[in-house]
Amino acid sequence: MMSRVVILLISVVACISCVDVFAFTTSLQQTTSRTTPLLAGFGGGGTSSKKQKKKKGATLPKLKAKSQWDRYNSKELKTCQKITVGVRIKGDDDANVWLEVGRVRSSNDEYTEIAVARQRALIAEHSKRLYPVQIPANAILEWGYIDGGDWTVMEKSNDDAPNGIEKQIGFEGISDKASGFYCYYHEGRVVEKEEEGMGNRGSGFKAIKGK
Repeated sequence: MMSRVVILLISVVACISCVDVFAFTTSLQQTTSRTTPLLAGFGGGGTSSKKQKKKKGATLPKLKAKSQWDRYNSKELKTCQKITVGVRIKGDDDANVWLEVGRVRSSNDEYTEIAVARQRALIAEHSKRLYPVQIPANAILEWGYIDGGDWTVMEKSNDDAPNGIEKQIGFEGISDKASGFYCYYHEGRVVEKEEEGMGNRGSGFKAIKGK
């Protein structure tokens, strides 16, 4: 009789232990399922960070030659200093030889390097029009500007440019009669911008391809 009682007690204890284990396991599963969204939320924060990085490194709008030329000659920049800009072939034997390409202006003369950096595609394109022999199509270029009588290599990049900077800078290339880029016209002929009596010409006397 005693043996049966002992066996019964052992069975009851075993059942209670199983219930406790089941309850603990269930509680652990519920806790894990509740914490998982929190971890996902942190990961979501990482995703948001990636989106922010992508936004920060977003491609800037491509500048148009005609628009930047108009800004160069606009009343807002007309009184700003003209800065001569040019290019040279990187790593070339004559790497110290700079080729003048044109001029840039910036609002209050504050953004010279950024004006070169942000408009460097326009400067490079025009350099190949002006110097098709000296600059091969696959040449790697360096950009520079004259500061105090000497050429200075551009060190800034587009990442340094504040939003909307393209409206505060302008570029005018050296006139290229062969292509018509940055050419001034008067009475059907190409004239120099500073030619006497031609200083107050309207936009009808300017012509440039590729608006």
